Amino acid sequence: PLILLVPEQAAFQMEYELLARGQIAATARAQVLSFRRLARRVLGEVGGGARPWLGELGKRMVLRALIQRHRGELRLFAKSAATAGFTERLAGTLAELKLYNISPEMLDRRLAALTAAGMGESPLAGKLHDLALLYRELEDFLAPRYTDPEGYLTFLAARLPQAPSLQQARVWVDGFSGFTPEEFQVLAALLQTAARVEVTLCLDAGELNRPLVETDLFH
Repeated sequence: PLILLVPEQAAFQMEYELLARGQIAATARAQVLSFRRLARRVLGEVGGGARPWLGELGKRMVLRALIQRHRGELRLFAKSAATAGFTERLAGTLAELKLYNISPEMLDRRLAALTAAGMGESPLAGKLHDLALLYRELEDFLAPRYTDPEGYLTFLAARLPQAPSLQQARVWVDGFSGFTPEEFQVLAALLQTAARVEVTLCLDAGELNRPLVETDLFH
């Protein structure tokens, strides 16, 4: 397989360009994939793709039920949980935590540190407690039933080396201005699995004329 890995919003455009500008009218060998499309392809090949994917609306419904179930345990969110838009903001926060590999256990450790410093009753401590509680309950609910779109990349990184087709694949990564920690995990798995991986980077014209420093992404 020849795989062009691009951002989700660019997949259709790049697929069109591949066929419109080339000398071919159709192809089964070259594939334009986003990280999500790659996940579906790999899980369909090695297993694990049978569980339904839970959308954002479904996740908010689950969170609303969990808030009601654990309302008596919430320290900070109990009063604001009924306000308009709260569940949506909470879902966005939990999605961002997962995107950057922040686990409920990490929130627990930060809470323990605050408690040891005498700040166990602070609003921040209450917020960490409630986030860790709802985050863990959401993970426990989803794990045996659904594939969470926010956590599929970690699952993909773990299963990707088992995909026979990718072991002979050539991969081009294009169109990204940066990567999340989960996307870096997938790229690491690709580098260890695929026959060849090439990455192009989006840079401003002025960036080409200045020396890279150690804080740059690909120093």
